[in-house]
Amino acid sequence: MRYPSKTISVLALAFLMSACGGGGDSSPTNGGENVAASTAAPDAQVVTYLRSSNIDFAPGANGRPDGTWRWPGTPAQHVTVYLPLPSVGNATESDYANKVAISIQLINTKLSGLLTLDLTNTRPAAGNFIEVSYLTSWVPPGSTDYASYCANVATGPNTGSMIVPDASNSISSGPVYVNLGNGHCNVTQDIVTHEFGHALGLANHFASFGDAPVNAWTSAYFDVLATLYGNPQSTPAANLVVKRAKN
Repeated sequence: MRYPSKTISVLALAFLMSACGGGGDSSPTNGGENVAASTAAPDAQVVTYLRSSNIDFAPGANGRPDGTWRWPGTPAQHVTVYLPLPSVGNATESDYANKVAISIQLINTKLSGLLTLDLTNTRPAAGNFIEVSYLTSWVPPGSTDYASYCANVATGPNTGSMIVPDASNSISSGPVYVNLGNGHCNVTQDIVTHEFGHALGLANHFASFGDAPVNAWTSAYFDVLATLYGNPQSTPAANLVVKRAKN
């Protein structure tokens, strides 16, 4: 689902519903990245994608200044990802947990020196973090379009309430939930990698990140994340220095 980029109030944001789903799966050996489709986007295109996906999302929400918003800290900061141990004998949860580990390894490799996702099976007692939740993706009441709502990032399980920036352009929601699966869809490796993009601050979709052609991954997705985390919070689009993900 595409997210709106127009000006909206914090109250309205509380009722925005979002979800992602569908698409094919790529080889798990590359974490869902379709290497054959990899092409580099020009610097100007990377800036355009980051602006539409992040900077222009929820302008003024919680009194935030203009510019980028993301997990706080200087380059090479760490973000904890809490991955609950799968239930004993639950093949679906085990599959999702394995895909999360593969996606995190891919993102850490691509964003080396800029961001590290730290995986843990112990729920943190304090601080903000990302929490993976099994079979809790939000599906609109009365809908049977399970494939389109196969996974989402939200403020909790079984909700479509989107995460938003705070007054300092950090992540306001805590924890940030990555909800995988609804019991009626196929959570692919691509979907898991995609959802972590949302959890890291990419709100609106762009080409190679949710927009058609579905899951035609290009290096732009990772270059946008690298640029987001390679520049300070609250950086306006005009001042962005484009960073490239590792090959």
